[in-house]
Amino acid sequence: MIAANADIVNSELSDDVKVGDMASLINCTLGKMCMVGRFSKMAYSQMADLSYIGEYSIVINSSIGKFCSISWGCTIGPEDHDYKRVTSHSFLYSTKAFTLVDRKRYSPFERVCAIGNDVWIGCNATVLRGVTIGDGAVIGANSLVNKDVPPYAIVAGSPAKIVKYRFDPEVIERMLRLKWWDLPAELIGRHADLFSQEPTTSVMDQ
Repeated sequence: MIAANADIVNSELSDDVKVGDMASLINCTLGKMCMVGRFSKMAYSQMADLSYIGEYSIVINSSIGKFCSISWGCTIGPEDHDYKRVTSHSFLYSTKAFTLVDRKRYSPFERVCAIGNDVWIGCNATVLRGVTIGDGAVIGANSLVNKDVPPYAIVAGSPAKIVKYRFDPEVIERMLRLKWWDLPAELIGRHADLFSQEPTTSVMDQ
């Protein structure tokens, strides 16, 4: 269901996608059963099956995997102001807002943000441009992520640092081999009781 006042431009959406009031999608691709919360904005981005974004979030030039849970107030891939140049001002690339130059001198969105599968990003977190977040990672609320995050790591803080890992190394290795998010959604749904348990060896053997 797409809200009547949502703004959808040059985007490909599955029939079962939900887009909230005043949300904006520009040049985006959304997979099956994705959801975008009210007043959120996505631009030049892709989001795979069964992932969702909460209210008042912004995603720019980023790829988001399957089964991701992105809370409200999150920012993923904000534009870069290149402080290594004479000026960091945006007139060098925002020629519509500022008419000092006739063409862009660089793009603030060159580096892509890559979010893996089954990633949970807490409210008000910011993921800077060019960061890769591995499968199964957890980003704490209000965190500023300025470096890549390994799979199944839990990070928090500003800048975000690894607090711990969700599982033991042996379990993480097996989960990454399993890639459960690539299984048919119907099969995952039928085995919801298994997915609600700790991923012990006996559970994963099933």
